[in-house]
Amino acid sequence: MDWELIGKLVLILLLVMGNAFFVGSEIALTSARRSRIKQLANTGNKSAKIVQVLHDEPERFYSVTQIGITLVSLALGAIGMVTLTHIIDPPLTAALSVFGNSEQIAVWGHTLSYVLAFLLISFMHVVGGELAPKVLAFHKAVPLSLAVARIINWMHAIMRPVIWFMNKASNGLLCLFGQRDLAAQGEGHFSMTGEEIRTILSASEQEGALDPQLTKMLRGVFDLDDHTARDAMIPRTEMDVLEDTATVADVLSLYKEDLRERYPVYKTSVDNIIGVVSMKELLNRMASLEDPQKAAGIANLPVREVMMPAYYVPDTMPLSTLLNDFTSNRRQIAIVLDEYGGTEGLITLEDILEEIVGDYEDEFTPRHRHIKKEDQHSYIINGGVRVTELEPKLNYPFPTGDYVTLGGLINQRLGHIASVGDVVELEGARLEVLEMDKHRTTKVLFQHGLPPQSDQEDQVTSQELEIGSENLLTASKQVHRADHEIELQDKEGEDANIDSKKVASI
Repeated sequence: MDWELIGKLVLILLLVMGNAFFVGSEIALTSARRSRIKQLANTGNKSAKIVQVLHDEPERFYSVTQIGITLVSLALGAIGMVTLTHIIDPPLTAALSVFGNSEQIAVWGHTLSYVLAFLLISFMHVVGGELAPKVLAFHKAVPLSLAVARIINWMHAIMRPVIWFMNKASNGLLCLFGQRDLAAQGEGHFSMTGEEIRTILSASEQEGALDPQLTKMLRGVFDLDDHTARDAMIPRTEMDVLEDTATVADVLSLYKEDLRERYPVYKTSVDNIIGVVSMKELLNRMASLEDPQKAAGIANLPVREVMMPAYYVPDTMPLSTLLNDFTSNRRQIAIVLDEYGGTEGLITLEDILEEIVGDYEDEFTPRHRHIKKEDQHSYIINGGVRVTELEPKLNYPFPTGDYVTLGGLINQRLGHIASVGDVVELEGARLEVLEMDKHRTTKVLFQHGLPPQSDQEDQVTSQELEIGSENLLTASKQVHRADHEIELQDKEGEDANIDSKKVASI
């Protein structure tokens, strides 16, 4: 028994296992969820605390695993090739000797044994040392990361001088090729873009790891940078405003009707908003007066004396920036201006929050059904509803363009201001204007999922053919009946002639 050969085979197996250990450790530490590791660390798990250290300093395990994988792979190639070639070469050369004992055949035998040894080592390295441990570590990331954390951290402490030297050499090589900035940058292995986070959220939702409502809110937070004040504002046509000549009594009358918290005040026209009346401040001012007569006297004051200064924002301001402004300046409402300085609408803190959590109404808000389902394929929709709000509710991808509301989409497709009866054809859907308020579209019929137009035409044609055939059949029956009556009349005439001849002969 050749113990040296057995020892080399065992060493090859150990090297494959070593490669699998370093590969699996890297994947497990990279894939382990930080939230789960933090939860385990808070319960006193010491291995989880080491994993947290490795997450905070990823160069610790990346350097160890890369050095380990490289050295083990080189050793496996060197030892494995020689050992397996030594095993395969004699029987293969003997098998080829049946074709002759020439030197050329012997060379071919040695070459073929070397190729077979290379293929066998490669198969063992890829399957046992790479693919299998990666799949296992990806699906068992947390337990495996806890199992290897101490070993990796211990190996980093031992290999620190070698790692330091290699990092310096790597940075020097980068500097040599003019990449000094890259050499000076810190580690950024765990940084992700917004799109990558969205992909992770979608995958987590599909696998059931996150609640759909939670993922919807998280997406809303990331979408704040993509949406502007124009996307979330209340349009100018739906604003409840007061003229500067109005009194507090007029404000109270308006408040009794729609219960809004703030009302813009304009001078001359809505394009010149000069302030905002806050109902909370107004009512607090009235309640703070102990004399009822003085409180009643406030009703006669002009709104200019009780309003606050207006806050203006451009319609292109991102919602994330606007939310930060609202928070830092302690504001709740802003007047949205277009590029010409005119009033385009208003936006409140509630409008921004609804972009994250979805539409909601308090107990005092009157319910307005902006979307009414007529049947399986038809909806009656308010023309002022934002298209981005309709897409998830109708499960239909509306085309993108320079518009916000459904009415804006119709006007853009038509090329002019819509009127009652106008129809806009979309891909697999159609929009029909049902009601208008001056130049504003107020009610739209939305239909999608209908049978193709050709099918409808074929159906109509077939119905017309059926009706035509029925008419032809009826006409033919009438003609046949008329012929039959004529024959009867002719027969009766012949009988009468015969009778008259008989009478004459008598």
